[in-house]
Amino acid sequence: MNTVFRDRTLFYHHMEWVLMHPRFGFIMMGLIALSFLHERLLAIALLAIFSIELTLRFAIIRNKRRTNPYRSSLNQKVDMLFLVLDVIGAASLLITIFNIPLDGDLAATRLLRAIYLLRSLRMFRYLDLQSIMYSPTYGMLISLIILLSFVAQDTIMWIIIIFFAVELAIRFIIMRNIKYETKRDQASEWIYWSIDLIATLVMVPAFAFIPYGGALRMLRLIRLLRPWLVIMRNLRDVMREGQFLQEINLIVLLLAVLSISGGVIGHYMENDFDYDQNGINNPEDRGMMAPIWFSFRMFTDPGNAIHYPYNTEIAIFSVFAVIIGVFIFAFFIGIGANIVAGLMAKLRNERLHITNHMVMLGCSAVSPFIISQLKTISERSYSRLKLVVLHHSEKIPEELIDYGWISYRWGDMNQVTALQRVNLAHARQAIVSIPEGLSDADNLAMATFSLIAIRKVNPDIYLNFATPGTAHPHLDGHHHMLQIGWDIQGYYNKPTVVLSQAEVRANLFRNIMIYRDFDQIIERLMIPERTEESSLQVCEWGGILERRNGKVHLLLPKADASIEVSILATQLLERGVTLVALTDEQGISHPLYKLDQLVLPQFIPSLLGIAIDANALNAEVYYTIQRLQNQHLPPLIETTGIQPVMQTKKLNLLITGWIGSLPLLLQRLLTEFDRIHITLLDNLSADEIAEQQAYLRKRFMETAGANERINVEMISWGFSDMNFLRPYILKADRILLSRPQHTKTQAYACIATVLSHLVSMVRTLGINPDIFPVMENREQARVLQQELERFSLPHEIHVTVPDEFYGTYLAHTSFHMYASESPGAYALQRTLRHAIDVMMGDSNNDNEMNILALTVEQTLPEAADALFASLLDRGYIWIGYRLKESFIWSDPVQNAIRKVFPRQEDFSCLRQLQIIINPFGNPVSRHSWSEYRHSIVELIVIGHR
Repeated sequence: MNTVFRDRTLFYHHMEWVLMHPRFGFIMMGLIALSFLHERLLAIALLAIFSIELTLRFAIIRNKRRTNPYRSSLNQKVDMLFLVLDVIGAASLLITIFNIPLDGDLAATRLLRAIYLLRSLRMFRYLDLQSIMYSPTYGMLISLIILLSFVAQDTIMWIIIIFFAVELAIRFIIMRNIKYETKRDQASEWIYWSIDLIATLVMVPAFAFIPYGGALRMLRLIRLLRPWLVIMRNLRDVMREGQFLQEINLIVLLLAVLSISGGVIGHYMENDFDYDQNGINNPEDRGMMAPIWFSFRMFTDPGNAIHYPYNTEIAIFSVFAVIIGVFIFAFFIGIGANIVAGLMAKLRNERLHITNHMVMLGCSAVSPFIISQLKTISERSYSRLKLVVLHHSEKIPEELIDYGWISYRWGDMNQVTALQRVNLAHARQAIVSIPEGLSDADNLAMATFSLIAIRKVNPDIYLNFATPGTAHPHLDGHHHMLQIGWDIQGYYNKPTVVLSQAEVRANLFRNIMIYRDFDQIIERLMIPERTEESSLQVCEWGGILERRNGKVHLLLPKADASIEVSILATQLLERGVTLVALTDEQGISHPLYKLDQLVLPQFIPSLLGIAIDANALNAEVYYTIQRLQNQHLPPLIETTGIQPVMQTKKLNLLITGWIGSLPLLLQRLLTEFDRIHITLLDNLSADEIAEQQAYLRKRFMETAGANERINVEMISWGFSDMNFLRPYILKADRILLSRPQHTKTQAYACIATVLSHLVSMVRTLGINPDIFPVMENREQARVLQQELERFSLPHEIHVTVPDEFYGTYLAHTSFHMYASESPGAYALQRTLRHAIDVMMGDSNNDNEMNILALTVEQTLPEAADALFASLLDRGYIWIGYRLKESFIWSDPVQNAIRKVFPRQEDFSCLRQLQIIINPFGNPVSRHSWSEYRHSIVELIVIGHR
């Protein structure tokens, strides 16, 4: 039985997850605490454990260095620094193992004791060091350590010195990878670093002779003035904006008048009273200041100035003072509460001091889907994604409340000051989320001005615009939607991607009309929900593709070995990698079955394949070419019982409700069908129907022949007379159930109600159309799927969530832009994004990389490599299959890892339990082939349609 330990790529994958898990960090801290017991046998055992851990970390770093994004990453430098610190810390266990005496007073002995504590620094690898080191809380911690250093001696002093040395090294690495907003900011940060370096050096006992060492050490505190300056500035602004100064002045003056008046009256009416409350009636009590001071105390400390009044006049004055004093200080408390609330609001909206983060500017209905998928993909890639959301509302949107790991700021995303508040100048990538409900003109205006404002703050940031409308250029001479007319230097033609929700939605519906599982397949290829699942990867290569003896061969980067590409792909299949395409220097992906048509030789900068991660793709291709180059292609098998699903050239589509992007959808369907008849049933008035039909005819004029090939019939229906559906169902081969246009609440309930009646009518009429309920979120979809799964229905009911699909697509593009720390890494990920677009049919490449399904009507062979080679010979790249029933299998090692180090792992869509992608990518999915091969009903392939 194959386990995690026998599968090398999966072993690396799981070990990296375990070593990067915070729970593992706490376990290691517990082991470090045990090492302080100075027990020799325990120290030996701990040294063995730490040595295994460090060996695994070194192997993972070495494995990850194969891919360009990691080699150019800040994470690699930090990982190497902590690896060195870990080695030193683990080696300090030799002090206990060899019983090295540490009882002397020598500086070297103290230094060894300090190094012995250095292992505790490994906990920092589980923290976001970049954000922490620029936070006010960290500054306060540093100030506490600095003050402690003035009284620390011996070992404690060396621990502080080592801590500051490590901190300086980490800051040095981080600062070298920061893009500063201005030269002044860069110079100031390096000046602070230099001051901290000097302050750390003068703490070393060997440099104790340096004069004024204590003063130099205090220079570190200069940095800590910044948070106090921020507080005072915001306090001043709050008082100014709230006009509290006038109220405060009025109350102070009122208190002064009352105090002086009361003192004067007391002086003349109760001249023999003990005003200074010292028990003696002395000359001071007969002066003017003592009565005024007593009166002031009565008003400011109501009821507590005297214990008990000895005459009526004092009792009356005391009661009067209590009432007036409470009244005055109620004003003070109210004003103070407002000032504090305003100050805290200001501080919560203060500029963030973090770097290398992602910014989302604006919120829309798809923002929660984007954020959720960003979290998933960052966990899969072991990244500490830092997301900051800037929105116009001071109150955080309800959709984002559950995402506690994001930072929120409010302001106008078209204003430079608001963009500076989210530290956009130090961000890697930004998502501009244009809200729904705006006109096309407003969408374009908001996007264009946002681009100008953003580029002013950060000229080089990667930008991703999410617009509800289309993303076509608005002038014939423009190359893209956001081209700036006065830009003659290419200033705005920097990495900027405009992703149209309308176009992605239209592509989604077009593709599921042809292959119902398209959305589930492409989402898995972009962001798999289970950690051990495979997805579409791109990796750096740098070898030559050439023709030898009539066969296409791929060479290693050093050209010291080569292999025929078809043999390479066949061998890779059972090694857990599905090779899909090779890319050229223009970033265009060429699928395996079309390599014979290329002009060779060609340089291949990168490879495209389906694997658990990019490292697995690179490592397995390298290993196969180097070690298995003498292998032969397996004998081809007969595949006449494996055929593509036959598609008619006429589409009869019934739509209940309004799906949006209908003109775009129909234009895209024209590439697949010769004749299209659409019947749309919705709760529209006669005038609305006439308006919509006129709009559609106008849009069809944009495509030659569209009016002749498309027939749209719109009928008003109230979603209650279900018998009304019968004649329309009889003519339909596909049915979309969507939100009624005039239904504002509980649209999912309306869809479920229509579906329940629709299933009854379909069964009694004896027809079998594909039915697609369109839900607004995955929770609604899952409830419906669980209900449908309870019954064995013969009909295909495929629940789809378009906003979730768009969110996955946008999060995938955004994260890879964010993770690209160099132009080379970005070019590599741009190739991957282009390949996804090709699979979605959103490019003019003759549909050469479509996701297709082949029906299985023959017994599949046990030899998967022979099946792969046979399908490749027919022009298909086999990437997975669909089972008749849900596949659930457990691996004891994977289950143990999931329980001890938990993570998100379940599929949100129940349909995914039937779909297997890259079947040999992990030990669990291998069993679906070996044990359930007879239950495969469809093979999933990439090919030409």
